[in-house]
Amino acid sequence: MVSTECELLTSQLVAPDHYVMQVLAPEIAREALPGQFVHLRIPRTMDPLLRRPLSVMLADKIHGHLRLLVRSAGRGTEIIVSLPPHAMLELLGPLGSPFPMPDEVDGGSEKDVLLVAGGVGVAPLVCLADAMRSLDDTPYIRSMFGASTEDMLVCWTELAARSDEFYVATEDGSAGEQGLITEVLAGQLKRGHARVVYGCGPAAMMAEVARMSAEAGVPCYCSFEQRMGCGVGACLSCAIGAAGGGYLRVCKDGPVFSADRVDWEAIRNE
Repeated sequence: MVSTECELLTSQLVAPDHYVMQVLAPEIAREALPGQFVHLRIPRTMDPLLRRPLSVMLADKIHGHLRLLVRSAGRGTEIIVSLPPHAMLELLGPLGSPFPMPDEVDGGSEKDVLLVAGGVGVAPLVCLADAMRSLDDTPYIRSMFGASTEDMLVCWTELAARSDEFYVATEDGSAGEQGLITEVLAGQLKRGHARVVYGCGPAAMMAEVARMSAEAGVPCYCSFEQRMGCGVGACLSCAIGAAGGGYLRVCKDGPVFSADRVDWEAIRNE
């Protein structure tokens, strides 16, 4: 983990209120693993006061570039996405626990991996799919991406290009199947051959992904998107319920968790 000032190279609007920022951060890019994140602030200002956590979508270890997907959802992120090229940013990272690779998961001899993305949850799954493509024993990747409308299928081409099979569902039917992406996952689990399921998206979606994976007997890992203050486990603002009692810190214990570690009932009731 390092704290470093880095240059914003580009900031591109890719969907309504969604931007992909490319940042020159070689120290972090060399170390970043799929599922990890950075904590971003604008140096020498207190506006916004708190850092913003952003998943690493791609890390170019050769050129030292990071690609970060940002949703402008409030005054702080609006300031960040409005910065001009060559502005300086302060990044703390890489932070958090990464996704385990398929060969690190006890999923038997099955070859396929299932990736389930919702909204900006696509970012860490793009990074994961990219890393799996470079493995000596490359798994067969079946990816699914759900959103409310076609416009909200943010960076879908990034995930599709790294997948052997790619499926889309939108709630209004404007792209792909009409309905929830978990309905697509149900069909993919019935096909079998799945070694592990990886998910990132809204908490309600991930709770259903975890339930369905458990019923199918397939290991599942979920990456949480959570508001956080410190990013290093001190403030507890990002805590979620742990299975069996107690809490898990998303920033320090996660953001990636084996689904059986999470109290999904508490999350459904939030």
